[in-house]
Amino acid sequence: MLSKDPATLSPRELFDGRYRVERLLGTGDRKVTYLAIDEKHDRQVALSVVRPNALPQDPDGTEREAKVLGRIGSHDNIVSLYESEIESIPQYIVFEYLAGGTLATFLRQSCPLPAETIYRLARQVCRGLAHLHDKGVIHRDLSPANIWLDERGTAHLGDFDSAIRLGDSDQRCPITTNTFAAPEEKSGEALDVRSDLFSLGGLLYVLAMGGDRLGDVRGLRSQRTDLPSSFSDLVEALVAWSPTDRPADANAVLTWLEQIRNASNLGSLLKQEESNHLEFKASLLHLHSPLPEALKKRVDNDTLTVEQAQGEARGGVKRAAAKTICAFLNSEGGTLVIGVTDARDVVGIEPDFAYLGARQDADGWLNEFQMLVKSTLGPDTWSCIRVSLTQHEGATVALVDCPRRAIDTWLTMEKKQEFFIRAANGTEALEGPRLVKYVREHWMS
Repeated sequence: MLSKDPATLSPRELFDGRYRVERLLGTGDRKVTYLAIDEKHDRQVALSVVRPNALPQDPDGTEREAKVLGRIGSHDNIVSLYESEIESIPQYIVFEYLAGGTLATFLRQSCPLPAETIYRLARQVCRGLAHLHDKGVIHRDLSPANIWLDERGTAHLGDFDSAIRLGDSDQRCPITTNTFAAPEEKSGEALDVRSDLFSLGGLLYVLAMGGDRLGDVRGLRSQRTDLPSSFSDLVEALVAWSPTDRPADANAVLTWLEQIRNASNLGSLLKQEESNHLEFKASLLHLHSPLPEALKKRVDNDTLTVEQAQGEARGGVKRAAAKTICAFLNSEGGTLVIGVTDARDVVGIEPDFAYLGARQDADGWLNEFQMLVKSTLGPDTWSCIRVSLTQHEGATVALVDCPRRAIDTWLTMEKKQEFFIRAANGTEALEGPRLVKYVREHWMS
C-alpha cells in the first residue's frame, strides 16, 4: 500500500516501484500529474496521482474514469489509458504522455489563433467527442484544461474522472468545471450528449476569442471578421439554453464545421467550374446586367415604367436563386455562391443592401434571404440549408450549402408550384411523367 502524498513527489523518485518521476506536469482539484518513466516498458507516461483528501468528495471517481476509458477504447483524439490502480492509497492512473501540453496553455501562448487552426482543433475535439458519445459516454468536463496536445499539435480529450454513461445521466456527480458546464448540469437535470455540446460551444468561443470562459457570442461576428458568419451561428446554437435548440450530436457539428471550413476556403471554389454541385450568382437583388430584352420592349412600348421593369427583373434574380436551392435539395446537394459572377469575379452582396429595408447591412441581407427561402420553398426548408457569409477580396460573399433532402421540395411563386433538379450543370424543371418518375425513384422506393 502506498502512502506518499502526491503533491510531494520529487524528480528521480521511484513511485510504486515502477514509475521514475521526472517533473510535475500539472495540478488539479482532484489529481496531481507528473511526467514519469515507466521502467517496466521504458516509456514516458503521464502519471496522475489522486489526492487522498479528494476521495471523500467522489470516492468512485478513479474507478469510474478507468472503466470509462476501458469502455471507449482507443481513438486518435482521446488520451490512451495504460494502467490504473484503485486499491492503493493514493490511487493513480497512468496515461500516454502528450508532449504538447494542455490546450489551455497553448491558448495562453498563441491567441489569437488563425482560422485554419481553429477549424483543425475544433474538428479533432469533435471527432473525439463523437466517438465518446457513440460508446454511450458523456464527458461532463470538456474544457481547454482537459484537452491535451501531442508533439504535432493534435488534440486529445482527457480527464475522464467526471465522465458517466448515458444510462447513468440522472445520477449526480460533482461538477468540476462550472465555467463550461451546461445549464442543465448546473441545475441538476438529466443529461445527454447535448450537454457536452454546450461545453464544446464554450470551447469554440475561446478558440476564437481567447480567454478562459464563454463570453458574448454576438461579439464573435464583429471581432473575428476572418471567420464566416456560420461559425458564430454554430457557437450560438451550441450554447443555446435549451438542449432542444442545440445540434443533435457531435456528428452534426462535424458536418457544420466542414461547411464552415469550405466557406473560409472560397478561393478554391472560385477555381472550379459551375457543375451539378456548384453555381454562382452575382446577387440576390441588384441588377448587374442590363434589363432583359423583353422588359426593354415593354418599357419602350410604355406598358412598364423603368422602375417597374427593374422591379420585375429583381424578382427574376430572386427566383433564380430560389430555383437553384430547390434543384440542389431535390438532387444530390450542392453549393450556391452569391456575390460572384458567372465569370467568377467577386462583386459581393453589398450592392444588394440598397434594396433592403431599414437594416441595410449583412444581417438585413440574411433576413431578406431567409424570407425568400421560407416564402418560396416552405418554412421548414430554412432549417435544411446552411448560409455562411465570408469576406473575400474586401467583399462579402454568401455560400449556401444545400444537402440532398429526404423529402421533395417545391418552388411556389405567384400561386404557381414548380419542381426543379440539377442536370447538365444547370437547373431543369420537371413536369408530367418525368416528374412522377423522378419522385418515385427518389422518395417512394
